[in-house]
Amino acid sequence: MTEPTVGRIVHYVSYGTPGGEYTQECRAAIVTEVSPESNAKGDHLVGLCVLNPTGLFLNRGVAYDDGAETPGDPNCPNRQSHGDPHRYCSCGWMEGSPTGGTWHWPERI
Repeated sequence: MTEPTVGRIVHYVSYGTPGGEYTQECRAAIVTEVSPESNAKGDHLVGLCVLNPTGLFLNRGVAYDDGAETPGDPNCPNRQSHGDPHRYCSCGWMEGSPTGGTWHWPERI
């Protein structure tokens, strides 16, 4: 993984609201600090200036989350149906999705 540095543009994942008035979504953010500390998984904690349509949000100690899927059982008989249309499978597979309140690198298109 690329090391985060001050001034880099990343994505911040908003929490959304329990009632669904606002959905969980990515927002542009600028790294304002890189903490020498890391979380339990060893990921860097950063300070962010999140750019929302209605204003700025400053947050410190934000953890990285790549949103990787949980692989599940490699011998799953329904492996071809993973992700279509379900997000979960009885074999333990779960669709990947970054957690609210975390940051990740933008996708390269």
